[in-house]
Amino acid sequence: MEKVKRNSWKLLFIFWIAGSMVSCDSNRIYEENFSVENNVWNKEDVKSFAFDITDTLSPLDLFVNIRTTTDYAYSNLYIFLYSEYPNGYTDKDTLEFILAESDGKWLGESSGTVVENQILISRGGRFPNSGKYIFKIQHAMREPDLPEIIDIGFRVAFMEAK
Repeated sequence: MEKVKRNSWKLLFIFWIAGSMVSCDSNRIYEENFSVENNVWNKEDVKSFAFDITDTLSPLDLFVNIRTTTDYAYSNLYIFLYSEYPNGYTDKDTLEFILAESDGKWLGESSGTVVENQILISRGGRFPNSGKYIFKIQHAMREPDLPEIIDIGFRVAFMEAK
């Protein structure tokens, strides 16, 4: 009988852990990350993120995900962000992301030689139309090949209450 109780508690614990992992990301509507071939991001390698929006009332947060190695040579990253809306509207923005402090300390989450940044680019906005949205990301640094970039991603999530 004691063994059955112990196994029941183990099973309950496993379900609790699994549930916690799923519920941690319940705000996510869309997230996709693309690897950069050989960790060298070429200026012509434009990453494209397409998703459908049906809810035009809920406030949303938009993020760009960037994974670099600690050998990335710069403290920042410039990107071009291209937007295509279902109604045909298009836009292009230039964004700068600060990835390290002036003393060289990396921002974001570091694990070994990998640095992960999830950078908020829009907080609490609403998409004006339902339909397919496409966001494209291209690096806008001066050199055509940008070494030590591992992944580029895009995330859309319900705005978290603060």
